[in-house]
Amino acid sequence: MQTFRIANLKVSAVKESADRMCYVLYPFDGFGYLIEEAARKFGISIAIITGMDWDDDLTPWEAPGEPPGCPDFKGNAAAFLKTLVTEVVPETEKRLGINAGVERTLTGVSLSGLFTLWQWMVNDTFHNIICLSGSFWYDGFVGWLKSQPAPKKTGKAYFLLGVLEAKTTIKAFQTVQTDTEDIVAYLHSHGINDRFELVPGNHYQYAEERLIRAFTYMFL
Repeated sequence: MQTFRIANLKVSAVKESADRMCYVLYPFDGFGYLIEEAARKFGISIAIITGMDWDDDLTPWEAPGEPPGCPDFKGNAAAFLKTLVTEVVPETEKRLGINAGVERTLTGVSLSGLFTLWQWMVNDTFHNIICLSGSFWYDGFVGWLKSQPAPKKTGKAYFLLGVLEAKTTIKAFQTVQTDTEDIVAYLHSHGINDRFELVPGNHYQYAEERLIRAFTYMFL
């Protein structure tokens, strides 16, 4: 495994394939020990990216902070996406020796799951997306997505949510399951090759099992 820094972000990467590359936006260094085994099992190269400003770099526009009392979200996703596609991706693939025509997948969890779907709607760098417990409750997101031109994507989109995530006392989060179902239905109606799975647990629970479940669908 290689570990290096690009644009103040930490990248932990393993090369297993020159043709399939999976990037994972994660809130902490929690998967480093897992990626070598996962890369071998699924025949993919993997890069875990950490160190971004979680609340601001991954949100697409300014919005009230949640839960109530938290700082407002600053909505710096456009700037972060530019850094990701113009600096992080090219440098990572250069270091790993990845082929020019590589099939890329972007994986996100929680707010980075929100970012993962948002960027797929506005950018074509990543062929496939994996959204684990995506924060689709984000203010105005479902309406924004439905207002966009129907996406023309040939890749796959995988969505996963814990069955307990909507059963929360935080009002803004209570819509996350219906929001996710609404988004998946919209994408499916426009010909997107998607899958949505409800699994046991709450937000952030069973992180390893959920990642392996998503990879199994996406790469096997």
